Amino acid sequence: MVAALILLRHGRTEFNAEGRFQGQIDVPLDSLGTAQVRAVGAHLAAAQPITRIVSSDLTRARQTADALGAAAGVEVELDERLREITVGEWEGLTRAEVKETWPAELQDWLDGVDMRPPGGESRRESAARVHAAVEDLVTRTPDEGVLAVVAHGAVIRGAAELLLGFEDSAKGTLGVLTNATYALLTPGRHGWILRQWGGGAEAVAAAQG
Repeated sequence: MVAALILLRHGRTEFNAEGRFQGQIDVPLDSLGTAQVRAVGAHLAAAQPITRIVSSDLTRARQTADALGAAAGVEVELDERLREITVGEWEGLTRAEVKETWPAELQDWLDGVDMRPPGGESRRESAARVHAAVEDLVTRTPDEGVLAVVAHGAVIRGAAELLLGFEDSAKGTLGVLTNATYALLTPGRHGWILRQWGGGAEAVAAAQG
């Protein structure tokens, strides 16, 4: 079994800054996001003996993983199963723009209803997808290794809730990690133990200063 599992959210993008639904649109980090991931990469590499890094293949996650890999001296692997939830026709739009065409559906989404945006997938579906990928990666990582998985806000939350045994990942029991912060989990006698949620915030704040 791995010694620790890190779930790291990518740094800020222009879509994040503008409040747009990002989904699986391949948006790169903006200048602030680049500074954030350098800071959190150095922080994490100093705090944990990272032995493996696997990232979503979307550019913003890959850039984040590359910064961590450079700091830790570890090669990055890509896995498309770790992509963000797809929100279909909402991708690229702000909430105000979505509301113009889909007011009822948007309200359901904001209320936490486990619905599919038009052409997209539900929170529960995306959580199950990423949870299965993380469990598979854990089983294929050498014992006592430290695995870092670099992905996206919605699916990290959903997968983490399933890893921790929460019955309904669509309810959003955990908050979404802010850009370039991470969760740290370690194995216990009866399952995963959440050691940190939002780790690295100090390093990210320093990069923004």
